[in-house]
Amino acid sequence: MHVLLIEPDSQQHVDWIARVREFAAQSNADVVVAVCHSEVETELTRGSFATVFMRFPLDWTTDIDKTMLQLHAKCRCLIAVVDDSPNSTEQAYRLGVHDCVGESCSDSELMSKFSHAKDLDKLEQRLAQAQKLESIGELAAGIAHEINTPIQYVGDNTRFVQEAFGGLALLLADCQNFAALADQTVDLAEAANRLRLSIDSADVDYLIEEIPAAISQTLEGVDRVAKIVRAMKEFAHPGVSEMAQTDLCQAINNTVMVARNEWKYVATIETDFDSTLGPVQCFPGELNQVLLNLIVNAAHAIGESMNGSADAKGCITISTKRCDEQAEIRVADTGRGITPENLAKVFSPFFTTKAAGKGTGQGLAIAHSVIVEKHAGTIDVASVVGQGTVFTIRLPLQRPKQVTAPISGSLVASPFEAELTS
Repeated sequence: MHVLLIEPDSQQHVDWIARVREFAAQSNADVVVAVCHSEVETELTRGSFATVFMRFPLDWTTDIDKTMLQLHAKCRCLIAVVDDSPNSTEQAYRLGVHDCVGESCSDSELMSKFSHAKDLDKLEQRLAQAQKLESIGELAAGIAHEINTPIQYVGDNTRFVQEAFGGLALLLADCQNFAALADQTVDLAEAANRLRLSIDSADVDYLIEEIPAAISQTLEGVDRVAKIVRAMKEFAHPGVSEMAQTDLCQAINNTVMVARNEWKYVATIETDFDSTLGPVQCFPGELNQVLLNLIVNAAHAIGESMNGSADAKGCITISTKRCDEQAEIRVADTGRGITPENLAKVFSPFFTTKAAGKGTGQGLAIAHSVIVEKHAGTIDVASVVGQGTVFTIRLPLQRPKQVTAPISGSLVASPFEAELTS
């Protein structure tokens, strides 16, 4: 758990800073101190914070509204440290803090602030785990369908080979008998006639043509099941507490495979990967969930634009490229697009255009949190109504100095419940 302490005059409040550090240590939290506006912005670019203690009254006159917006986006609990003057408390609440505390507050009161932050962390973990389980449940039906098709023709071909082998067994027996008679007698007419009948009965020409095809198709089915299982295994790999070098192309391909049953009826997928883009430092499990959200959103948007007609399929294009010291991922679709009035709200929690009971509006909101807060990256959206939508993710190639580790399980909501679809 990370705590940000904003103290413009840190030398004057040494005892308070030491006190906060002491209680933070008891809550297994680390404390970062920022003394000026630029330091606050720098820390916010590095990651998110469970709690921010901010000294009031503020004498900043530059970009204070912008900074407050960033603080609200990057911290769960914004606490004002106020003095006895009414001006400090008034300014704090006017700028939207969640709570106020005096520097001379009791130990129990200060400890309660940290306890509250830990409770929020636990609640977030439970919510995330529930959302991940729901996501897996939704995907399970599609994965089962994807596996069922190749398994079905593996079974059909195996039964065909089983039946064909009965005729081949009789033919081989007659061949053995014919060879034995050839050693014993010169009159082979009767044995040769039986052999010809066995060849005709076994339909050897047909079997020579069809058995290799059946075996080839069976192996293809086995390979496809193996790929699906491998993609699902890599996709659903448990989240790690540290960033890892991740091949974005492989991550995208795995996610496309996992989500295939969502898009294959309404769209084709085209990929354009930058071969010069190497591995990227990220939390792979959380990035996979974000990609899944965007791909499923795109498929739903295209499906809705088709209105159940048998029109030509839409297209989802996924590309990667290196942009200076960032890796860029673009997910574009030819769906219905997003209206301008809704475009500004797509990453807002609980905002959705889906019908009641169809979504809670958390998918894109949490995707934004994962990219911006946990990876120090950016996620942007552009859309034209009737033409489609493009989501652009940019991640730093090198690990940021401070990031928030993913919680147990995943932070990302079920992709089927929340999206303001593109």
